[in-house]
Amino acid sequence: MLVRLIIILFIMLCVPDLGAQSVLKLPNIFASGMVLQQKDTVTIWGWGNPGANVKISNSWHKRIYKTKVDENGRWKVDILTPSASYNSQNLKISSQHETLLLNNVLIGDVWIVGGQSNMQMNFKGNPDQPTENAQKILLRCNHNNIRLFRVENGYSLNVCDTINGKWSIATPENVKEFSVIGYVFGEKIHNIEKIPIGLIQSAHGGSVAEAWIDKETLEKFGEFDLNLEKKKIDPIWYSFEPTVLYNKMLAPMLPLSVKGVIWYQGESNVERPEQYRRLFPLLVRSWRKYFNKTDLPFYYVQIAPYNHANVNSAEFREVQLDLMDSISNVGMVVTLDVGEPDVIHPARKEIIGERLAYWALNCVYGHKAFECRGPEYRSMEVKDGHAFIKFNYASNGLSFMGKEPKGFEVAGEDRIFFPAKVRITPAFWGNEGLEIWNDSIKNPVAVRYGYTNYVDGTLFNTDGLPASSFRTDKW
Repeated sequence: MLVRLIIILFIMLCVPDLGAQSVLKLPNIFASGMVLQQKDTVTIWGWGNPGANVKISNSWHKRIYKTKVDENGRWKVDILTPSASYNSQNLKISSQHETLLLNNVLIGDVWIVGGQSNMQMNFKGNPDQPTENAQKILLRCNHNNIRLFRVENGYSLNVCDTINGKWSIATPENVKEFSVIGYVFGEKIHNIEKIPIGLIQSAHGGSVAEAWIDKETLEKFGEFDLNLEKKKIDPIWYSFEPTVLYNKMLAPMLPLSVKGVIWYQGESNVERPEQYRRLFPLLVRSWRKYFNKTDLPFYYVQIAPYNHANVNSAEFREVQLDLMDSISNVGMVVTLDVGEPDVIHPARKEIIGERLAYWALNCVYGHKAFECRGPEYRSMEVKDGHAFIKFNYASNGLSFMGKEPKGFEVAGEDRIFFPAKVRITPAFWGNEGLEIWNDSIKNPVAVRYGYTNYVDGTLFNTDGLPASSFRTDKW
């Protein structure tokens, strides 16, 4: 009996307790099957025993990276990544008696897919709100080199360390649960660039822009009640609270290295257009700070026409249009032709994903064949009772794309708007102009187009890109 006890004690002293030592951990964003941003300094981080040494090696070069776990049990290290490749790579993270091995890692471009419900909407759609061409798109969704990570919805009053989600390969089954717009965008980039694409969806239905910004930044902004602990937050409406989605759905994956952001949000801020004029640039600056890229490409979607109550959403669309020229390295997709009067989630998601891809292909990847900007109002001249409007971004001309032109209004000095007749004027100002008039208005002073909640856009350039709603006045 004594001999047996001595043997047991010897084993306990000499053999490490592997269960107690299993503290080396990585956040879910780092896992087998992931995509790492190419040609970048990528930060890898995790947790371990304070003071423990951590080593990271990889399959693309022989360098071994070393660091130590800090007193808070966290470690991080910056590693260099090569050019994009379809070759499967691996990462090995070791500390003390533990080793974590990440297999099937691809090097490519990683894009964040952010916003609210129109970005979150997947291929299943919503009750009585289908996604157009969902099944047809799924027929082609079998790409081993497109990887998806969908952050699970949630909120927190304080910054979190962990994020819920997992990497998956783009198969029809996996894609069906993913953002339609986000997937179509990534697929188009992948098809043209022939590189691996990682798509990280962090979008939440009903969310306000301020929910995606950190508390310290919003304190300086100064227009929100940030005493969240004192509020009785209804779990149904938490996405309307400041900072709570940043805390849970964004902060835990920072400082991830990414290529850029695509964003579709604004319906929940639609009643505050002038505040959004200040808030959205703050969001863009903040996200560029979060992801450690001062000029991170950021492409966003103008909210689609819809019959909002007690507000004219054209004012919000106007702010979104103006912001494109006041923030560097951003671009906006116009959706004036895809809205629905009584459905805030338009079915035509594929075309929005394609239009976002035009921005990235043109401005990030250098494919100038893809135009990305629709006609934008430049100037107005009045002659013989008719207003002549000229546009930027219509160098090859304007078109109604076979539609009957609608949504045009003209006003005289009394500032009362009447429906207007309109025609393209190739003889007067080249083919970039419109002639607009109403026979009862002898001296027009202002023109508006689509300046209502809902409009079915009819004005395009010959690249098929729609014009935003606009007005020549500031009344």
